[in-house]
Amino acid sequence: MKLTYPKRLFALLALGFTAFSASAQQRYLDEVFTNSQITVLPNVAYGYNFSQYVPATMGGPMVVPMYADVYMPDTAVDQVASRPVVILFHTGSFLPKGLASPMGDRKDSAVVEMAKRFARRGFVAVSASYRLGWLANSTNLDLRRGTNLMAVYNAVQDAKVCVRSVRASKLALGDPYRIDPNAISLIGAGSGGYITLAYATIDNYAEVASPTKFKYQDPGTGIFGNTVTAGTPYVDTARVGDWNGYGGKAVISGTHPVTGLPLVDQTQPGRNIELYKGVPHNVNLVVNLGGALGDSAWLGQGDAPMVSFHSRYDFFAPYYRGMVNVPIAGAFFPVVEVAGSHTAVKMANTFGNNTVLASSSMNDAYSVKARTNVHNLGAQENIYTFNMLPPNATMPFKVNANPWDWWDPADPLSSNETNPNVKAQSLLYIDTVMAYTLPRLAKVLNAAGYSISVPEAESMKFQLTPNPTTSNALISVFGATVVSVEVHDVLGRRIFRRDGINASEAELPSGSWSPGAYFIRVQTDRGMRTAKLIRH
Repeated sequence: MKLTYPKRLFALLALGFTAFSASAQQRYLDEVFTNSQITVLPNVAYGYNFSQYVPATMGGPMVVPMYADVYMPDTAVDQVASRPVVILFHTGSFLPKGLASPMGDRKDSAVVEMAKRFARRGFVAVSASYRLGWLANSTNLDLRRGTNLMAVYNAVQDAKVCVRSVRASKLALGDPYRIDPNAISLIGAGSGGYITLAYATIDNYAEVASPTKFKYQDPGTGIFGNTVTAGTPYVDTARVGDWNGYGGKAVISGTHPVTGLPLVDQTQPGRNIELYKGVPHNVNLVVNLGGALGDSAWLGQGDAPMVSFHSRYDFFAPYYRGMVNVPIAGAFFPVVEVAGSHTAVKMANTFGNNTVLASSSMNDAYSVKARTNVHNLGAQENIYTFNMLPPNATMPFKVNANPWDWWDPADPLSSNETNPNVKAQSLLYIDTVMAYTLPRLAKVLNAAGYSISVPEAESMKFQLTPNPTTSNALISVFGATVVSVEVHDVLGRRIFRRDGINASEAELPSGSWSPGAYFIRVQTDRGMRTAKLIRH
C-alpha cells in the first residue's frame, strides 16, 4: 500500500537567512547549519517487542522498548517543511554494549558523528536501537547459527518499525520532525550493515527457510526451547512473524508492573507484536559500513539501491564471500557463510538496482579511487574499499576492520577492539564515507523529486608539500579555493585551525610542531579534502 502526501517544499532558505551565506554551499551536500542550530531529541520511543535474550535475572525473556535519538535542524531556524530522513543503525555484533565490546548502542561514536553531519546538511537523522542478544559462544552450531539469524531477523523487523514510525509521525503525530515520508534512507555500521543489507533484500519466506544453512542440522531443542527435527527452518513465522514484523502475534496476558509494556503469554507460540501495520516501510537507499549479506539469494531485481564500505581484510565479515567470525571472551566462533559487500554490490549493479545512482558518471577523486582499487575486481561502482593489512599476518583478526569507530580507551573491553583508538583518524574515514555517500544519496533524492546539483566531473587537484617535512608545509589546490584548514594530532587534539582563507594556497606552521603524524582537513568551495602530514 502506498500513501500519498502533500508535495514537498524544495526551495532553499532565502538569501541572507542565518543558516546560509553568499557562498556556493548547497543543502544536502554541504553543511549549511552549525551545531548550535541543530536540535537533538534523545530517547524517543519508537516501538517495542519481545526479546528472547533478556536474562532471567533482569526479568526476561520479556518485551523491551526500542529508542531513537533524533538529530535535525532547529525548526525555529530551518524553514524547509519537508526534509529527507537518514536512519542509522549501530555496530556491536548484535550483543548488548559492554558484553563483548565498548560499542553497541545508538550513542556510539560513528553513528552520532554521522547523524550530526547529516543534520548540519539539512537532513533529519535518526540513530536507532534494535533488539540485541543471541547465543554467540554456544558450542551447539544450531543454537549459535540459529540465534544469530534470528538476531538479524528481529533487527530487520525493528528497523521496519522504525521506518514506519518515522513515516507515521507525518500524519499521526503532527509532523514534529518535518520529514519527507517519500525520502527515507538507511545507513548501518558493523552489525548495522547486516541490518541494512537484509532490510533491502529479504522479501519472502523461502529466502530464510530454504537454504540448508538456515535449517537445524540435528534434532533436539530449538532456539525457543521447542522440540525440532533436522531440516526445520530456524525462522518460524508462526512464532516470530514475517520479515516485515507481521504475524506470529503474541497473546498479551497483562502489563509489566515496572516497564508498563505488554506481558507476553509464553505458554502460547506467538512472540511478535505488530506495530504501525499498513504504513509503508520502503526506503530510497541502503548503505553498509562493514557487515555482509546473509545469503546472496536474498538479493533480487528491484531491491533498494545499495552503497557499501568495507575493509578488504576484515576478519569478521568477508569482503567477497566467506565465514562470519564473532569474537567473544578472547575466542572466535564461526557462525555462517555469507556474501560480502563486493558480492552484494556487484549483484545490485548487475540487476540494475543501482542504475538510479548513475555512479559511472562520477569522476570525483573518491569515485575514481573506489573503482580503481586493486581489490575491487571488475571496477564495480558503489563500493569503497579500505586496504589496511593486518600488522601481523599470523593474527588476521588484528586488523582495522571498522576504522570509523572510536571509543573510551579506559573501557576494560577496549582490549577486544582491533582498531587504533584515534578519533582524528576515525573522523578522516567518516569524511570519506560522507564524501562518497552524499552524491549518491543526492541522486536517489533527485529521483524522488528533489533538485540537487551533483557535479559529474572533478577538476580540482590537491597538493601538500613537502611531505614529509622538517619545516612549514604548503597546501595548494587547483580549480578550487581553500576556505578553512584544521589540523589534529594522532591523539585527536586540534592543534591548528585557520578560517576565512579564500585563496588557492595556505601555509601550515608545521615547522613549529613536534615530530610525528598529523591529520589535515581542508575545506574548499568544492568539498572537503583530507591528508596525512609527517613532521620529521
